[in-house]
Amino acid sequence: MAELHIKSLKCVKKDDVIGKDEVRLRANGVTISGPHKLGKGDTVALNARPPFDGSIKVTLVDEDGGKDDVLGSVTVTETQAGLDTLTAFFNALPGADYHMTYDVHAG
Repeated sequence: MAELHIKSLKCVKKDDVIGKDEVRLRANGVTISGPHKLGKGDTVALNARPPFDGSIKVTLVDEDGGKDDVLGSVTVTETQAGLDTLTAFFNALPGADYHMTYDVHAG
């Protein structure tokens, strides 16, 4: 069993045209952090630590009044344990760009 340690989430470019994005981080479909109201240049410090076996899929979702926007997904694996701080990029939609810093601890 490994542990993903999510350190921060930075908004480089927001998805919504008006106002701030309301984003949630999900791990294997379960919300682990948020909603966070972020605008361009905003960073939120996090200490989310979901455990996992083998790999875990992290998805960033922007909540909207209707259908939520999936801003991207990354798969984190146990093989990343012991590496320095890593950065994942969520930029699946043309208007959005978020950077998540994290590391992985072996179980």
